[in-house]
Amino acid sequence: MISIALICEGVSEARIISYIICRYLNDNEVVINNIQPSIVHDNGLEKQDSVGGWAQVLEHCTTETICDAMATNDYLVIQIDTDACIQQSYDVNIYDDNMIKVSDEILYNRVVDRLKRDIDGDIFTQYADKILFAICINETECWLLPLYYASSPKKCSSTTNCIYKLNQKLSTEGMGIPEDNKNAPEVIRVYLKILKNLTHRNIPVVASYNFGFATFLKQLKKIEDVSTEK
Repeated sequence: MISIALICEGVSEARIISYIICRYLNDNEVVINNIQPSIVHDNGLEKQDSVGGWAQVLEHCTTETICDAMATNDYLVIQIDTDACIQQSYDVNIYDDNMIKVSDEILYNRVVDRLKRDIDGDIFTQYADKILFAICINETECWLLPLYYASSPKKCSSTTNCIYKLNQKLSTEGMGIPEDNKNAPEVIRVYLKILKNLTHRNIPVVASYNFGFATFLKQLKKIEDVSTEK
């Protein structure tokens, strides 16, 4: 049994990341322990019970939190979106010296460096192979686009207006994701219906369209390989 601690922006992000972890590894072999946000169960649905957002993720990226998480878990996953990365306190530059937007790979690495900034270097080195990063370029929902745009590689790889693009497809089924209230019970059910389309077999294909998702999957693959060796 593998235990994985989770630090995410919110419950919708935690739901997506948890689902991917469990489906890719093995539902019966993984236990997810949410550190941030606090999540409670209400009528069979997970609900957020604490403040969320990127600031809370950064607040939990400290030496103390890392040590506490690793004391009782095998791994730690840290998730954050990049849509607000230029804001004060997040402070990640999305441009190069010529004021051209950097590649997704460069942005990914800059965000990882930001997450590591408040963690003691020796502590991070100690747990480096146990900490996984789920860096969502723009927003987590971008990872889900290939489930609905399989015939359009360009849209599958999109990292802009992803909720809008998802809603274009979801509306044909009478569903949608409002950006201002992603935790309503009816919206939770929408996420669950979307996620049912992700399987152990198709996750690598879906992930291949998005640098952040693909990189996260490479990290999960290492866990899978270690588990197989045991």
